[in-house]
Amino acid sequence: MKGLLVGLAFAGLLAVQVSPAAILAWRQMQRLNDGRLVRLAVETRDPRDLLRGEYSVLTYDIGRLQGIGAGTTLTGCDLDARDHCRLEVRRDVYVRLSPDADGVHRADEAFFEAPTGNALFIKGSLGSATLVRRGAPLSIRARTGGQLPEPATCQHPVCLTGIVSYGIERWYGAQGVPGKLDRTARKDILVDVRVASDGTAVIDGITVAGKAFAKTARLW
Repeated sequence: MKGLLVGLAFAGLLAVQVSPAAILAWRQMQRLNDGRLVRLAVETRDPRDLLRGEYSVLTYDIGRLQGIGAGTTLTGCDLDARDHCRLEVRRDVYVRLSPDADGVHRADEAFFEAPTGNALFIKGSLGSATLVRRGAPLSIRARTGGQLPEPATCQHPVCLTGIVSYGIERWYGAQGVPGKLDRTARKDILVDVRVASDGTAVIDGITVAGKAFAKTARLW
């Protein structure tokens, strides 16, 4: 009996330690298997992680928003009284996506609450970002007297300009492979991403010049 109790206690302790990793893996597989497929354009860099090996930092086109329409406004941002409002870093943002003629998904509109209905959107986290009213310059330098010729202006009732991260900015590969990706022309690289119903995303694969370069392994 004593041995059985010790065994049960050990099994319980092991389950507690393993559960978080198992849950994370399960959620990742659910996104890979059930998420909606989108294809994104990127630019890359190739750093190193001493613990996990080589990886490329993927900077997405949809991660640098420039004057995209903002479908919702925020409390405390009175664009009737001023041209722009700076936004809180790490605020959640939901970017609606639509494919272009080549099947690459582009940012279409941004929201600060998850869109309803069947809209395809990806959830991100804001870095440096600003809301701008219609007709106001999108560039902060232009608003503060910097020397910029004919600055672009907001073409929507409200525009969002800024940096967004989506949790898919690192891709790990075998030794030498991230470096090879980094040396590839940006225009030839596309990343296939699976987006869950709540907007969270996971990298499914990478193509280079239309050919498969990498594919995320599945547990089932």
